[in-house]
Amino acid sequence: MATRQNEKPPELAIVDDDEDFRSLVRRVAEPLGWHVSEFENGGELIAAIGGSLRPDLVVLDMVMPQLDGIETIGAMGAISVRCPIVLITGRLPLYTSTAHELGQTYGLDIIDVLQKPVPIKRLSAALDPTRVIGR
Repeated sequence: MATRQNEKPPELAIVDDDEDFRSLVRRVAEPLGWHVSEFENGGELIAAIGGSLRPDLVVLDMVMPQLDGIETIGAMGAISVRCPIVLITGRLPLYTSTAHELGQTYGLDIIDVLQKPVPIKRLSAALDPTRVIGR
């Protein structure tokens, strides 16, 4: 996705304690036109949002140390962050159904759930900016 001369690229926040997975998402996202910020856990994301980060999309792992996916969704809702979220899980669907319910409570848009290991085509489709921007 090409951006206009003075147009800022959309901001993608990747939240996952697995460095290799964050790197994979970055390699898929950047050619699509995303500016990527990486975080090892939800606490880091919330701190960055408390600063100047305004993500257009969050790719959020469900199981992480310190602040997991469920807790991160709750924290995002509590500070009125409103951006689409793609959930990533290598665990049972219970985690994602709970995340969906919590997201709905806070008015957060969970737009996709990806199961690890995520096929590249599936990840690329989930990160398509034309699908995300302007939701």
